[in-house]
Amino acid sequence: MAANRSSPLHEATLQASWLLLRIGRELRLARIAAGMTQEQVAARLRTSKAHVSRVERAQVAHLSIVGVGRHAGAVGLRLSAQLFPGARRVLDAPQLALLKGFRDRLIGTWTWKLEVPMPMPRDLRAVDALLAHGDLKIAVEAITRLSDVQAQLRAAQLKRRDIGATRLLLLVADTNANRRAIAEARPMLDTGLLTGAKRILAALNAGDDPGQDCLLVL
Repeated sequence: MAANRSSPLHEATLQASWLLLRIGRELRLARIAAGMTQEQVAARLRTSKAHVSRVERAQVAHLSIVGVGRHAGAVGLRLSAQLFPGARRVLDAPQLALLKGFRDRLIGTWTWKLEVPMPMPRDLRAVDALLAHGDLKIAVEAITRLSDVQAQLRAAQLKRRDIGATRLLLLVADTNANRRAIAEARPMLDTGLLTGAKRILAALNAGDDPGQDCLLVL
């Protein structure tokens, strides 16, 4: 049965078509910037000039990731891809409890907003909470279970960047499993995150910028 115009599959098809157009344009511009002809790219890829042309004009409907990656490499680019949730995640009860515990530890004039969406069309991500005090904005991600610390940190950093927050605060539940995960990732975390609940809360309760992204275990 065909997908209707409001279905997730229809939206995904439209998004994929737009991506093919953008990829083709970027491959073409990179080829031109490198001073290469379509024949030269085709020779590197061991394919035809016609295929290279169709890719650049988004006329190959079933491009593989490997194929795009090789084509990108041939013109001096590197392929990068990222997936986002197809539906907005709603805060669950443990996350709300964690956020409440954090809020109860704060004093001063911080304003709070929960589940703040990204300011970009079709982007269904949201930060769990956004704190504001004057021009200072802190994106808060409430994590009850650390599974892949590096991936969770990277995803949270992208949210902070895309929502335009000054700082990121990873709010992590104080469990034995999470403590072990933090200990294992300590070398990575120490290079980019402020830790220590007393220091972080002291800065926030003074209305100050903590100076860097934070990891707060509560």
